[in-house]
Parts: sequence; structure tokens; C-alpha cells
Amino acid sequence: MIRLENMLPKALLTGVLKMVDLDGPEKTLKWLEDIGKDLAEIEGAGFEGGRDDNILYLPICPFGGELIEFIEIYGEQPAQFKQVIEVSDKKRDNSDNPWDYPALSNILGVLHYSYVKRRAEMAGFKIFNLGCRSPMKDYDYIAYNEQAIEKVNMTREEVDKYLEKAYCVFKIEPANTE
Repeated sequence: MIRLENMLPKALLTGVLKMVDLDGPEKTLKWLEDIGKDLAEIEGAGFEGGRDDNILYLPICPFGGELIEFIEIYGEQPAQFKQVIEVSDKKRDNSDNPWDYPALSNILGVLHYSYVKRRAEMAGFKIFNLGCRSPMKDYDYIAYNEQAIEKVNMTREEVDKYLEKAYCVFKIEPANTE
């Protein structure tokens, strides 16, 4: 049931569906990225979550509860969500810098990644999204950015250790290193 206290997240998710239907997944991807960046500008420089030296991990899934409730309303993940994720994955796969893209386990990862990335940039750092685990219990899915894992000299097994206790894993480096 949609109640007033949870209407805004549901409105955003419904907006994603409408945007894909009206403007396509490419423009919707850009729209979500822009929202994340704008929110980061409001919040300011910094990091959230747990830290283990230069590893940042999130023990809770941002928006996870709202996303689960929304998908339960539909009975399955809407096709429009999958379309946006596919566009992002294709952009990553065709990029000269694939490590600069998110590992997406759900649609709100687009917004979250652009938010985390922009806040890190404002703090003088670069982040690499190594992996994300889906918050949906019946959908045991982990997305990896294999190129990012390789770029930062880690293994999938090392990322998995963090994903046992977290939903998203990032590596943080000073922005001036390449």
C-alpha cells in the first residue's frame, strides 16, 4: 500500500517507468545520473558507510526497502528498470574507461552511484564501484564491474568478502592517480 510517508520514493520509481516509456532508457539513465549529481552538490563532499582503509562499503542498501515494496506492487521488476540497467551496462562495455561505470544490481544504483561518485570528486577522490548486491531476497543477484576490480588490483573473492556484509563496495583513491 502506498502511504503518504512513502509516497515520494514510489513517485520517483513511477517516474522512472514513465520516463522510459516517454523518452527511452538512455534519457532516463541521464536523468537519474543528473539527480544523483545534484543531490551530491547539495550534500557536499564526503563519504557514507563503512570504511576499511581505502574500501568503502554500505552495510544497508540505499532505498532498498522502498524498491522492494515497489517491485512487490508489480509482482516483478518492471521491464523499464531492466532497460535502463542494460543501457548503462552497454555504455560500460563500449567505453575506453569501463572502470568509471557502476556495477548495477538495481535501478536506483544509477542514482546512488552518481551521488557517491560526485561527492568523492568534490572531496578530491576517485571511486571505483566494484560490486553491488541486490536487496531483493528472492533475487540473489550480485553485479560486478570486472574492469574496475582489475583496475584496482583486487579479486572478485576480495569483493565478495565485503559483499557478505554490505550491499555496495567501492575502492577509493586520490583523484590524481591513474
